[in-house]
Amino acid sequence: MVLGNSLVGYGDKISLENMAIIENLITMSKMEATYEVSDSKDPKAWYHAFTKCMEDLGCFVPDKGYSKYSATSLKVTMDNVMVDIIQAAVEAAKAAIPGASVLSAVTSSTLDALKKEPEAINLLNLESKNAEGVRLSTIPCEQMANGIILIAIGAVDHQGGGKDGGLLFVDWKTSSLDIFHGKSFITFNPVRYAEIKSDIEEYLGVHRKEVLVKRFSRRK
Repeated sequence: MVLGNSLVGYGDKISLENMAIIENLITMSKMEATYEVSDSKDPKAWYHAFTKCMEDLGCFVPDKGYSKYSATSLKVTMDNVMVDIIQAAVEAAKAAIPGASVLSAVTSSTLDALKKEPEAINLLNLESKNAEGVRLSTIPCEQMANGIILIAIGAVDHQGGGKDGGLLFVDWKTSSLDIFHGKSFITFNPVRYAEIKSDIEEYLGVHRKEVLVKRFSRRK
């Protein structure tokens, strides 16, 4: 699923209800981070505001790492970058939650599926690339047998530097290593959502209503 400049991938075990919960948590956290950090040139602050909101909404975020991405190749492709970041997040979480390893497979299958959907990849490309560079995230999600939701977030911010056009995850590459990334491993108990469900849906409902009013007004 393309959610703004984020690619969300679901494992086979997640229920439709929990998909909706994840989408609401991510959407609200992105909106709050954008509100709190209006400077688009400070990706680290935006990322920390995003993960902090996820925590405030009831998620457990044990690691909020953000650093410069290092690669051995001078030709870096975005799909390899995102897979590397997700795998690093998963490796960090394996000791605490053995089931985390499944997120690596979810990431690979999500990217493979995206490459077969021209409309989806064009939309993600449009939302993620701008005049200053690229900002995007890949978010694989799975559900454990006890109902706990597992989420890994790999976020990339590439500002300036040489890049060779093309579509992200297909033929986009860069010779610049000025790529900063965030990686987090998150767990969430859906039972907690019941406590904040009405507040989140009211918050998002107001936003969606404003968006729809603008769209419907174009028909007048």
